[in-house]
Amino acid sequence: MQAMSSARRALRRLLPDLGVALGVFLLLNAGGELFVGDFDTTAAWLSRPTGWLTLAAEAGLGALLLAHAWRPLQGLWRPLTIATLLLVAGWAAVDAVIYYMLIEAGRITTTALPFPASFLVVAVALALAREVAAPAPRTPWSSPRLLRCLITCAAVALLLPLVLIFTFGPTRYARSADCIVVFGAKVHSDGRPSDALADRVDEGVRLYKQGLAPIMVMSGALDSGHGGSEPASMRDRALAAGVPASAIILDEEGVNSAATVDNTRAWAHPRGATRVLAVSHYYHLPRVKLLFERAGLRTYTVPAAMKRRLRREPYFLAREMIAYHHALLVP
Repeated sequence: MQAMSSARRALRRLLPDLGVALGVFLLLNAGGELFVGDFDTTAAWLSRPTGWLTLAAEAGLGALLLAHAWRPLQGLWRPLTIATLLLVAGWAAVDAVIYYMLIEAGRITTTALPFPASFLVVAVALALAREVAAPAPRTPWSSPRLLRCLITCAAVALLLPLVLIFTFGPTRYARSADCIVVFGAKVHSDGRPSDALADRVDEGVRLYKQGLAPIMVMSGALDSGHGGSEPASMRDRALAAGVPASAIILDEEGVNSAATVDNTRAWAHPRGATRVLAVSHYYHLPRVKLLFERAGLRTYTVPAAMKRRLRREPYFLAREMIAYHHALLVP
């Protein structure tokens, strides 16, 4: 019992630092939207109205959380912050309800535990609201406290993409779209697709045969070692599965995810195409969604079903945690 009480106190002492991490995230998104445009990524965590009012509310809440970490809020700032956090928690709870309604209706499915990231938003918002209402005793700012705060912020930064990878990533949002974009992966020197590439192409073929889109965009690159073409291997597999050649577009300039998105946008905009079905592995899809949405294309992600676990899956997970932040910060 004493150990649980000590753990609870330690967690409460960390809450202001968690508020710093959330405050920095909100201010970063608001600043990026203001000075860069098409930058805000808070919609990945919470459905909310768009526009300047929402942006101002995000920036205001971020500033108040940073101020509270420096010194407990006083006067009207305290109830205002609490009310805003409770509003966020309520909105996220509605998101979670909608998520389960869509699962029940068969509109979305998931291969993982059906646990939306909205639940995490609810928990964090309620915990911070309680902290603002009844601040825990805190030590003055010093080198040890600053170090603890930096460690907390770094841990949160690492966890953000990981949470999306395991909640959003495995969820199938298959809908009617203008095209299916299949992201490339390794191709062998004899032209055979790797297991990862075969998984992605097969998933795209299933979507095409369901009639969800009339075009398949096979995007990848030429292997720098043996010169094999990822898109050509993808096309051959799709043709063998019964997809007509007229329905396949090759993008051999898709040297990375950002290039695939840019090339798709260049193809889509002149044709009035606005909706994309994006196919890749679950760990890749949060970044894919981020890049496509910033490119102005409505995107529905579909994780490729794996015939067997990929041998390098742990490496791919670690890489995506870093790549997601690169995509977030370098639009």
